[in-house]
Amino acid sequence: DLVEEVARIVGIENVPSVPMPRLHGITRTVLTEKQRRARRARRVLAARGFTEAVTWSFIVRDQARHFGGGGDALELDNPISTEMSSMRPGLLPGLLAAAQRNRNRGFRDVALFELGQAYRGDKPEDQFMVAAGVRAGRTRIAGTGRHWDGKLEAADVFDVKSDVVALLASFGFDAAKAQVTRDAPSWFHPGRSATLRLGPKVVLAHFGELHPDTLKLLDVEAPAAAFEVYLGSLPAEKRKSRAKPPLEALDLLPVTR
Repeated sequence: DLVEEVARIVGIENVPSVPMPRLHGITRTVLTEKQRRARRARRVLAARGFTEAVTWSFIVRDQARHFGGGGDALELDNPISTEMSSMRPGLLPGLLAAAQRNRNRGFRDVALFELGQAYRGDKPEDQFMVAAGVRAGRTRIAGTGRHWDGKLEAADVFDVKSDVVALLASFGFDAAKAQVTRDAPSWFHPGRSATLRLGPKVVLAHFGELHPDTLKLLDVEAPAAAFEVYLGSLPAEKRKSRAKPPLEALDLLPVTR
């Protein structure tokens, strides 16, 4: 604002035009590894039929406690409302609420994803990046919504597992190298969920169907499947050669009925 006032008083015609120095011929990359992963994650999930959502970073404290948060350190001193009093410990509460709002307005089959920050505490290292997605209703990769024979089933644990595997593959990580354990968080269904680990301590992702108590707490219709991928826990991607293979483009596009 101060620069604008000086330019207005002096006159924009009196400000000399000075070219920016060109230090090198080829523009170097300016995006960090974190920014590149976030951009790639958005493209991959959108290509798999998801719609990106941006939800509030504040949720009800009871919901925050259910999803592993709700501590005093993450309570706002002056919240907008009583429903936005606690910093979110994950993205699933907001996504599930958004999915149910869409279903209440006639969109029975919803697939939403969000990529944003979540909080474990009030310290800088307690803030982490998550890519989360929710499939509610019959939102599957192969076919969505009503089917001509009426036998299309709702999205389940295998649908969100394929989303996680595809997302990890886009980062150059083979999901087959990770360990699949059954210790998913309590908001997932204990028999229809899993956790991907890289060793005993590093958690890469959670995925599965939501627990009935979780859906009841958020007033969400069952069933619903979801996943959480922790981008900061993924190993650094190996640098690949800049040489690209020849483009093999087919002139016949696939047809899906």
